[in-house]
This record gives sequence, structure tokens and C-alpha cells, in this order.
Amino acid sequence: MRQRYRDNTNILDTIFTTATGVALITDFMPVEERTLKQHARLHDNPRLVRIVECLSGRVRLRHVVDPAPDYGRRHVTVATRHQHLHADTGDLHICVRCTRPLESARTSITLHAGEHIAFALRCGLPNRCGPIRWDVERALDLLRETQEFWWQWIGRCRYDGPYRQHVWRSALVLKLMTYSPTGAIVAAPTTSLPEWIGGTRNWDYRFTWLRDASLTLFAFFQLGLREEAHSYFHWLSTHHRRTPHMTGLPNLFDLDGHARVPEWELRHLTGYKHSQPVRVGNDAAHQLQLDVYGEVLDSAYLYARFGGDISGELWNRLHAIVELAIERWRENDACIWEVRDNELPYTYSKMMCWVAVDRGLRMAQRFGYPHDSARWQKARRAMHRAVVTEGWSKRRNAFAQYFGGNTLDAAMLRLSQVRFLPDRDPRVVSTIKAIDEDLSEGVLVRRYRTEETNDGVGGDEGAFFMTSFWLPDALAHTGDVEGAQRRFERLLSFSSPVGLFSEEVDPRSGALLGNYPQAFTHLSLVGAAVNIERARHRQIGVRGLKK
Repeated sequence: MRQRYRDNTNILDTIFTTATGVALITDFMPVEERTLKQHARLHDNPRLVRIVECLSGRVRLRHVVDPAPDYGRRHVTVATRHQHLHADTGDLHICVRCTRPLESARTSITLHAGEHIAFALRCGLPNRCGPIRWDVERALDLLRETQEFWWQWIGRCRYDGPYRQHVWRSALVLKLMTYSPTGAIVAAPTTSLPEWIGGTRNWDYRFTWLRDASLTLFAFFQLGLREEAHSYFHWLSTHHRRTPHMTGLPNLFDLDGHARVPEWELRHLTGYKHSQPVRVGNDAAHQLQLDVYGEVLDSAYLYARFGGDISGELWNRLHAIVELAIERWRENDACIWEVRDNELPYTYSKMMCWVAVDRGLRMAQRFGYPHDSARWQKARRAMHRAVVTEGWSKRRNAFAQYFGGNTLDAAMLRLSQVRFLPDRDPRVVSTIKAIDEDLSEGVLVRRYRTEETNDGVGGDEGAFFMTSFWLPDALAHTGDVEGAQRRFERLLSFSSPVGLFSEEVDPRSGALLGNYPQAFTHLSLVGAAVNIERARHRQIGVRGLKK
């Protein structure tokens, strides 16, 4: 079996070679551009189309339809009516149509060279399934329309550097993970794919994290995808965030904008390769994660500097987040890694609180927004002083994971990205070197050593692709373009056969681990590719921004 995406599209081709022939299976979700901005709704048009073509010889296919709603807890009867398959699953009706008669949910079909069949999956209201025209020509029409949509969409991407294939594929997968009506991006479309086979680090990532905000806007603006950038910021600033109070700011939301995503375990499921528990929901939604304040303010700063409008109402919300950072920055928190136990004064969180105040000051001074300038500047100085003194480990000659400690954390690779210190500051260079020596396995970088950090979960985990891409990004900022490029190119070889990346990877075998595909990984890939190319031309500023 071989798989590939058709050039510059999200149309998937799978080639099966058997003892008697070769078959091509093409799967795609038809795109209706006129309805992209409409919220999820039930309709009679195909949601998923599969076209099967026998390329040579003779191929016998077995097609199985086995719905498993409510995580497999609800039994569903698939019935045959008018030579199509039908099933009602609570408030949803499923219909599978084929260009050949379907007699049951398990069907065998033989194709000869040059023959096609086409399947269509439809979802509608219960007990209702309207007629549609369905034949191979209709399926091929939808294929052509979908292919044209993706060609036109990716044609707007203005990155044309040496890593175009991987950057464009990252852009395409990020578009697939975007809820078009609001611009929200799901962190991953899966839940509980394990971070270590047989382990307990299995999380539900089918939500959108505020933490991804600045990296998302940076990627979209740098790739020239301004419509996506504006849609995402519109979600971030208008529809899906309440004005924060001193009790905190939600860290993640579902695609409808709800911050209540209670976590529970599906004990009837054995999990991928017996990795338990299988989780639904995510209790990290209301952890105290101080770094989120900086991510939100940094994203607003990027948006404003690229010409976006920061309204008075939005400034009031941003102002409140800055005040929240000033009030709470000294507290212990769960930080970027969402530890389930042992909250600490994480250095990264303190640095990102500095980012929140710094970006708030920059926007207020540039655009004349009301703020307490003296108080904010005093807080910014105090945060910076604390990070460079209490967060510095003399023994490791690097910024430590938490104040007063000596443990290393790959999150501190972002020192240059957020402009906390100058790119070639000796402390930046030595921190990168220490993290590389202590947390790297080849070109792969662990976020921290689980035997040194009590994160309340237990068990091992893989190396993180995100932190692995952060390291060449950091090297590019320091001027080591050759080292950054060499490392980045070796990382690209870890992608799946179709060019996608998961959250983590097993450093010993190269097997992909964690939820897949992972938005944060692809955002970090884009950021590293852009910054390496910019460093090559000695222009490490953000395109469109002045320092």
C-alpha cells in the first residue's frame, strides 16, 4: 500500500497492489466554498467521497460500514433500502451510497482494469434521506471542484523558500484543522493517541488552545494567508473569550466557544495498542497557566502591527489580561506543559508574563490606549529582573525550568522568539547549548526529563516535535544558519509518508507518538522555516513589523 496527497491539495490517494491487479482509492471531503462560513449544519450533500479505480488487472474489494457512535457505546443497525445503506444514530442519519447496489454493510465488489465505482457518505436528520444524483461522473465533478479549491487556496501562500513542500503541506493541514465559521484551529483531530506506547499520557486534543495564538498569527501572516489570520484573531478577540477576571482566563475552548470541557475516562475502550486510559475532555481548561497571558498579548501585538484594528472594547479585555499578569505573575502555576501536580514558579511562565506587559505597553504607547504607564513599566522591570536572576542556574549556565532550580526545560528555547533578550546574548547562546546537550537525542529534543520533573502523570514520553523545531529556530536567531538548516532538514525526515507530523516521536525507533496531526508541530515547522530563511538573508525581524 502506498499513500500520498495529490500535489498541493488535501485529496488523499491510496494505491493497493494485489496478486491480481492494482487499485487506486481516492478519498476527499468535497468543498462547498459558498457555505464554508456557515456553522455546522445537517444537509444532504456528500460529506466524504471515495472513488475506486482499477488501474490494471482485476481487484476484489471488501467494503465495510460499521458506525460506532458515542465512542462505541451505542449499538447501531445498518439497513439496506433502495440499494443504499442507512443508519439512525440518535439525532443523526447516516447514508452510504454507491454507484453499484449495496446489499449489506459488508460488501464485496470486483473491478476490472478501467472500471470505477464511487461511494458517498451523507449525514442528515433522522428518518430523512432525500434523493440525490449519484454516479461516477458526479463524484468526478466533485473531485475536480475540490481540487480546484485547494489549488486556488494554496496559490495564495507566498512562502517560496527552499522548504516549500513541507511549509505548504503544513499550511494545508492547518487549513483542514480550522473551523471556517469562526477561524478556530483544533490542536489535533484525535484523542488519546499515546505519548508512549502502553503509557498513561493520553490526552484529548480536539479543542483550541489560546496558547497557540501568537504562533498561529505569525505563521498565517508570514505565509500571506491574511484571511485566515483575520478570522483566527476574530475568534480569539470577539466570539470566544469573556473579559477575564482575577479568577483567571480559560486556556482552551471547544469549537463552539465553550470553556467547560470536563475530562472523563472511557473505561470500556482498551486504547491504541493497549494504552490506557482513553480520555474525553481536558481538565487543563481551568488550570492556572500564566504563560497564556503573554501568548494572547503577543498575538494582539502581531495583529496590530500587521494593520489589524484593536477596538476600544478589545483593548479593555487586553488591558485586563495585562493587569492579571501583573497581579499573579509571582504565583506558582501549571505552565505550558499543563502539569497535573506540583505547581512551581516556572521560568517560562514568568517570562511570558513579561511578554504580556511588554506587548501591552508597546500597543498602548503606539496607539494611545489608556493604561497606567508607570505601574506597567515598573512591573515589566521587576519581571525581567526576576527571570534573569532567579531563573538563571549558575551550575547549568542556562535558564532553568523554575526559579531556584537546576532542571532544564526546552520551553526556554523561545527566549529569542519572544525577544526577551537579544538574539546573540551569551545567556541565550549558553541556554541553547545546555538544552541541546541535556535534552537532545540526535536532532530530537525532549521538553524535559521526566525522571527530573514531577508533572503528576508518571511514565515515559517521546521527544516533542515542537521543541525539536524550536531548537533550529533558536539557532537561526543566534546567527548559526548552517547549524539551524542542517538540523531542520534532518527533522523533516521524521514526517509521516504523507508529510504530516504528530505531537511526539520515539527517539529510538522514529515511530510517531501522540495525537496526529498536531497543529503546534506544524506551526513550529513553519516558524522555523521562515526564520531560517530570514536569517540566511540577515533579516531576522518579523516581516511587516518594525522592532
